[in-house]
Amino acid sequence: MRAWRISKAKRAKDLSGKGAAIEGGRWNDQDVPAVYRGLTPAICCLETFMHAAGEPTMPMKITCSELPDDLSLYLEPDPRKLPDGWASQPADRPSMDFDSAWLKANSHLGLIIPSAVLALERNIAINPNHPALSQIRVIDVFDFIYDALMFK
Repeated sequence: MRAWRISKAKRAKDLSGKGAAIEGGRWNDQDVPAVYRGLTPAICCLETFMHAAGEPTMPMKITCSELPDDLSLYLEPDPRKLPDGWASQPADRPSMDFDSAWLKANSHLGLIIPSAVLALERNIAINPNHPALSQIRVIDVFDFIYDALMFK
C-alpha cells in the first residue's frame, strides 16, 4: 500500500509522530504520537491546503511511502460506525477520543479513515509505537509547490 505526505522538507521522512503529539490533531490527543498520511497525493494536497494560512514560505516535499501489504496490520472501520461528529470542523473530541484509544491499544499499524475534507478519499493514521513501523519504506521524496491559483 502506498501512502503520501506533504510536509516541510526537514520532516519529509519523519515517522516519529512527535509533530502530531505537540498539539494533537483530528485523530489524536495532545501528547499522543500519530503519523498522518493520505492514500493519494491529491488528498494530501487538499488536506494541507485546507489548513494553510497562505502560500508556504519554506520548501515543501511530498513523500511516497510503501506500507506493508499485510491487511491484518490495518483497521478500516465502517464510516457509518465512526462516532458522530468525527468530521467536525475544527476537529473535536469524537475523532480524537476514537483514535487516541486505538493508538494506545497498539493493535494495528494503521487506521484507515475517510477524509473530513472529502469523505470519498481516505487517510491513514499510523501508530508510531507499533512493531511493524520498521517495515515502512520511503520510496521517493519530491519537491512540492501549490499552484499559485489556489491562493487567489
